[in-house]
Amino acid sequence: MTPKRKKRNELPNFKKIEHINVDVDRLLACFNLRDHQQDGISESCGNPYLNEQYNQQPITTVIPDEDGNIRMFRGNEDERYYGEIVDRYKGTYVEEVLNMFRAPFTRSRLIVKQPGAYILPHIDYDTTYSVRYYITLKTNPWAQTAIMNKDQELPEIKHLPADGSVWFFNNGNYHSAWNMGDSLDVRMIVATNGQEDLED
Repeated sequence: MTPKRKKRNELPNFKKIEHINVDVDRLLACFNLRDHQQDGISESCGNPYLNEQYNQQPITTVIPDEDGNIRMFRGNEDERYYGEIVDRYKGTYVEEVLNMFRAPFTRSRLIVKQPGAYILPHIDYDTTYSVRYYITLKTNPWAQTAIMNKDQELPEIKHLPADGSVWFFNNGNYHSAWNMGDSLDVRMIVATNGQEDLED
């Protein structure tokens, strides 16, 4: 029996995932940080919230249905079907890291925040739909992530170090991120179809 998934208000803003730890240098070496392209979801939903210093590249891509159609959810591509690893990352440490998660990985991306990059506060979807995790690969003290649930007066702001740790972040609440430092902030975002990795 599938366990009941917790809603956004039943989960913390941030939670360190203790059963996964990655080799940051090995993972960073898999990526070309100068590449920049968006997947279909970022193109349709992300642009109003991002500035041009906020770059990304897809790690996974959408799996069409048996008729070759892209499944939709509330008018956008269904993120839960982004379960195919992009060819350049197949057989690499990126694939190995994705397979460290207990729940099946879905839409995953590399985010490269240049100095001055930001994404404005927004809500993506409830945690019953999908769950997201950050793995910071390169950062500076002025790169921050903020999350605010409906009961908070001010957002909870964290600097997530590039120490190999994996962090759940509750994108079902208002959240934002920025890099006001003078060097890159690079992180891998992994989405999963399930909450098994949140269990202690």
